[in-house]
Amino acid sequence: MTLGIAKGLVLDTDTCKKQQNIKQVEADDFDIEFVSSLEEFNQSAASGSVDFMIVREQPNTKGLDLVNEIRRVAPVMPMILLCEAASGTWAQLVSDPQLELVYSEAPPQELSHRISKLLRFKPRYTTPKMRVAVDPIPSLRGKSGRLDAEKVSLCFGITLSDLARAVKKPYSTIHKTPDSAALQASLYPFEQIASAIKTITGGKLEQGLKIWLNAPNKALPDSLPVELIKKGHASVLANMLEDVLLGHPG
Repeated sequence: MTLGIAKGLVLDTDTCKKQQNIKQVEADDFDIEFVSSLEEFNQSAASGSVDFMIVREQPNTKGLDLVNEIRRVAPVMPMILLCEAASGTWAQLVSDPQLELVYSEAPPQELSHRISKLLRFKPRYTTPKMRVAVDPIPSLRGKSGRLDAEKVSLCFGITLSDLARAVKKPYSTIHKTPDSAALQASLYPFEQIASAIKTITGGKLEQGLKIWLNAPNKALPDSLPVELIKKGHASVLANMLEDVLLGHPG
């Protein structure tokens, strides 16, 4: 398969408002068709005319329930689930090797990365997909127990302004309530990164993270990890480190 002509099918009931980041993916690499009804989506998926699917979690519907319903007609089709909480304990329960969970506001670059990863990785395994356990990092969390933007910025050696731009939130918002519930999904990739570095360095998180963020990386020939963090690609780096821990870096 040539990635440049791979065909994708998107289920999004609110196509007018929410397809901008997917449209950019289409412009970059793929031929993407949008549908707004599950019935139409399932008909196209069952026809075998597409190479991958993108599903946006619907209001009042659990994303994995929707995936399971679609899997009845497309059991092994590579699929992206765009959801509001694409991480955490429930994500570790996913047992579909052809499914990637992605935060709904992920930038186009991350969507392209995940789609390419799925299209190159098309085994028909029957064993569950492995997920790396993410240890809570106390130095990233406030008194509330939630991830704290100020502590994240300090740990990662970037300013709070840099972090606000990276997670696409107003500076005033994260400065006023750095541990708000609304920030948790955006800050979670930073904990994934920190947890992975802690594992890789045998517990030497502070020193290991500082070195990793600022050292050239052969997997990232054009940018240092800290530069990608500032550009809003923490999720991409978190996934890369997960692949390293699972023994199949790309």
